[in-house]
Amino acid sequence: METIIFDKLGFTKAETEIYIILLRIGSSTATRISEQTKLNRSHIYDSLKILKEKGLVSSYEMNKTLYFTASKPETIMDYIKEMEKELNEILPELTQLEKIEKPKAKVQLFQGKNGLKTILKDIIRDKKDYFVFGEEGQFQKIFPIYIEQFLRDVKYHRIKERLLSREDLKKKINITSNSQIRYLPKDFFSPATIVVYGNKIATFIWSEPYEVTLMEDKEVAESYRAYFESLWKIAKK
Repeated sequence: METIIFDKLGFTKAETEIYIILLRIGSSTATRISEQTKLNRSHIYDSLKILKEKGLVSSYEMNKTLYFTASKPETIMDYIKEMEKELNEILPELTQLEKIEKPKAKVQLFQGKNGLKTILKDIIRDKKDYFVFGEEGQFQKIFPIYIEQFLRDVKYHRIKERLLSREDLKKKINITSNSQIRYLPKDFFSPATIVVYGNKIATFIWSEPYEVTLMEDKEVAESYRAYFESLWKIAKK
């Protein structure tokens, strides 16, 4: 007999076996049920208790022996209807939960050199370790003086930075004692530079007038972090 419908209704394998055996052989003791199903008695009693709660098994005592009887198969429909009734009772509450506004990713756009500085200041303010995809020295070129102050602040606040850069830029990127840098072929990088710190992802576009998109989203940040770690493993020192 195909019993997959019982699985869909939340019956365990033992409950299904016991119910079907009781339908076949009629009223039986736990001992006989055990002989027919090969289940141990403690498991049988636990399953019978659940089946009784579902209204699919009843019991009676005769000559000091407890017998169990399967309810008619139509009773399963009553069980389903009862489940449907209980679901309808909590449905309004579930619907209300669905309407609760989910947190959305916060996205901001910054433009110009001041926009670039805003992100650098935010990194220092957050005091969180960060990593960079595609460090090519653009900060040094645009802010030759300010970037020195930024790196001093990074070191002062003990913020650790990890950088992935192109192989042809080896030893051309300014770093501090808090920095680690590794190199990959240029094919791994896009024209943009991505900095990830905390739950924030800053994407720098270097064509004038310069733009930075800042997204704040935990899941996206963790995804970037995992990708960075995989690249870090294959990058060369």
